[in-house]
Amino acid sequence: MKNAYEQSLDEYDTDFENPSYSFKESFFSTAGGRKKNVRGWLIAALVVLFVLIFLTLAILAGLLFGYYYTMTDELIVLKYNASNPSLKNDVSDLWKSVSNIMGDLSKIKQRVDTTEGSCKTCAHGWKMIRSNCYYFQSNVASWQRGVDECATRNAVLLVIKDKFEMNALLPIIGVKRYWIGLKRDTEDTETWVWADGTPLSFSAWDVGEPNNDKDNEHCAEILGGVQTWNDRSCEDKQGYICKGVWSC
Repeated sequence: MKNAYEQSLDEYDTDFENPSYSFKESFFSTAGGRKKNVRGWLIAALVVLFVLIFLTLAILAGLLFGYYYTMTDELIVLKYNASNPSLKNDVSDLWKSVSNIMGDLSKIKQRVDTTEGSCKTCAHGWKMIRSNCYYFQSNVASWQRGVDECATRNAVLLVIKDKFEMNALLPIIGVKRYWIGLKRDTEDTETWVWADGTPLSFSAWDVGEPNNDKDNEHCAEILGGVQTWNDRSCEDKQGYICKGVWSC
């Protein structure tokens, strides 16, 4: 009979003689454990994913219900306002005001159309340029005499409002020079004012002008040749241009 020591030796010899059996048993035992761990992680991940999806759907459902109730309240308010007599009266008054305004605009349009239809000619000797009447006076006069002569014709010494108006006048001016209704302010010589009292907003001064030579150039002229403006003594004499309106 073998004692305990001999039996342990026999088992050791058996394991030594069949090493593959011992290795396989250990390997499959470890692999089985890993498979169980992976499966457990997958299950946990799926559970978390389902929970997140459920929470997202719950939040969206809450938002939709909230929006629905808000829209319902607004519809109730609109129905109330629509049935409110005072609001109906306000709307009715508003429409009456709009109707009156449209009627006034229609009358104004009719007057404008009538005026345009009968006021498309200038007085004899005047030229119509861009819906304005201009009188080109070749007889020489001082700047102030030009202002006075234009006034007798129910006009003003030429006031040029923008570049487009000036460009429209240049072909008729040619290479001549004329007084325009622009003069230095008597209180501030650095400021120029039109003959109709409006301030200067557009200018076309020649290079280096206005230079107020000898402190005696306080009036402006238009130079057709170079198509610019120049300051000049108001006492000098030359032609002038009057600007008027249509003759109806």
